[in-house]
Amino acid sequence: MKKTGKEERAARRREEFQKIASLPMKQRMQYIWDYYWLWIIGIGFAVVFGSWFIWRSTTAIRENWIGVVFPNAMTQVGNGSQLWKDYVEYSGYDTIKKNVLFEDKLYFDPTTPSGMNNAYYETFVAMVETGQMDAVTMRREEIEALGRSGRLIDLSSEPCRKIYETYKDRLVYSIPYDTEYSTQPVPIGIDVSDSILMTRYHIYENSCVYAIGSYTRNLDAAVKFLDWILEGRTGPVDSSTLEAETAQAD
Repeated sequence: MKKTGKEERAARRREEFQKIASLPMKQRMQYIWDYYWLWIIGIGFAVVFGSWFIWRSTTAIRENWIGVVFPNAMTQVGNGSQLWKDYVEYSGYDTIKKNVLFEDKLYFDPTTPSGMNNAYYETFVAMVETGQMDAVTMRREEIEALGRSGRLIDLSSEPCRKIYETYKDRLVYSIPYDTEYSTQPVPIGIDVSDSILMTRYHIYENSCVYAIGSYTRNLDAAVKFLDWILEGRTGPVDSSTLEAETAQAD
């Protein structure tokens, strides 16, 4: 009786197994590698990739509660810093579900063309345009220069009307390169030189301005962080700001 294709394949497998089993161990391993190396590599790759994919699917954090960048920071305020710990505790954000991203390892000077011609600035731009950066702090002159690029949100725009009204005495302006957008100064930052970023965490000297990225995914979270750093400040407060905040509280 003629064997079926399935039976023939099974018979060949038995013969191959018996042949391999009859060889000494060293020759057996060499034989397996010589004839089955492609399968071994393929299976190994599948196991490694499959394990990585399962780990990535179950543990990776794909989104941020908030992403704040602190270029040119003079002290450590990135992930795991005291600032990060204090804010995570205050906000109650679950960092298992989403990430609280504080980046303090970027160094560039937007006031000069050469200062923006480096990998740090390219990383910053990538974070802005992919929506990973919700907010940024820099010294006043740096934010004013950065604001010309259009990568900081216009605080007079409709989504930011509440911010604009609340912090109108703190606004920092910049004239954009895009003259079709505006030829007049546009509010792109909020002066937080008296905030806890300066008085408690000492991230800059002399001035500090907070701005929100044009492509932020978490505008409410960016506002929440802004409120926190100002409400917790320990430095001097000018009278006009104090009156505005008192009126708001009333």
